Amino acid sequence: MNYKLISIDLAKTVFQVAAFNPDNTIAFNRKINRPALLSTLRQCEHTLVVMEACYSANYWGRAIEKLGHTVKLIPARMVKAMLVGNKNDANDAIAIGETAGRPKVSLLRPKTVEQQDIQSLLRIRERLVENRTANCNQLRGFLAEYGLIVAKTRRQLMLAIPLILEDADNELSTVARGFIQRLYEFQLYLNEQIEQVAEEILTLAQAMPQYPLLLTIPGVGPIVASTLLASINEVNDFKNGRQLAAWLGLTPSQYSSGTTNRLGKITNRGNQTLRRLLIHGARTVVNWCDKKDDSLSLWFQRLKQRQHVCKVTVALANKMARMVFVVMSSGQAFDMNKACKMAA
Repeated sequence: MNYKLISIDLAKTVFQVAAFNPDNTIAFNRKINRPALLSTLRQCEHTLVVMEACYSANYWGRAIEKLGHTVKLIPARMVKAMLVGNKNDANDAIAIGETAGRPKVSLLRPKTVEQQDIQSLLRIRERLVENRTANCNQLRGFLAEYGLIVAKTRRQLMLAIPLILEDADNELSTVARGFIQRLYEFQLYLNEQIEQVAEEILTLAQAMPQYPLLLTIPGVGPIVASTLLASINEVNDFKNGRQLAAWLGLTPSQYSSGTTNRLGKITNRGNQTLRRLLIHGARTVVNWCDKKDDSLSLWFQRLKQRQHVCKVTVALANKMARMVFVVMSSGQAFDMNKACKMAA
């Protein structure tokens, strides 16, 4: 069975599989149970298999690639625009196949096991950090209810709580001292877990050859570099750095017609976590540029005088995405001298 394209609408137990002939007609569009999916695809000639980039897509992508097929993943928002008719599995499978044929759709490769390990640890770290912040805020709120105000930083809070618990003259009751102690111990536990997860992420990322190259880019630290390696399967899938920045949602939205061109705020498409980390890294570079006298920092200083600091930060994050493309595609470290000459 020779097909031009096979599209799969993923699910837990029952998948919808549609096959397209070379003339773009539909050869079949039927439901297939989970155990029979690989055996069905094994009977087909090697072809392009496309799926939505969603739950379990990376696992099935790697499994189908072992059969000799070429697997590509499509962002779900692009598939939705191609859906015709009612929302059901059969129409979804057809929409996935038709989206793959669009000329401007970016098809992504499934993540490797190493990339998925790093991404999973990054998600766990992100959740732990959120829990730590929530626990810290709850501690502050409870202490304030008993008339105890602590300095803003988390470090000052952790230093103050043992002293507060030992102070017998404050208004903390016996019950309050008990739950403050438990929340304090939980905060210590979260700090320990975050450090352990960060060490695991660093160990996995350091095994990748592109990791030290990414660290040479201004504003890119260990967490940002690890997130880049986990998120970008193959940088050469992007035509240039601008496509990578657009994929991350760091380019302005456009609403134009005829000779009228209107540019708005950034699109916020793509990987939200990676975009946020790049903007945080860019903010660090912009905040410290006033204390440096190299050509790149002087350029940032002049730019801050003309534009709001938030615009400068997002513009730098866009430029950092382009730097990432150049570094990962060329396999060479970031050259500050060359960047300074371009900025000058």
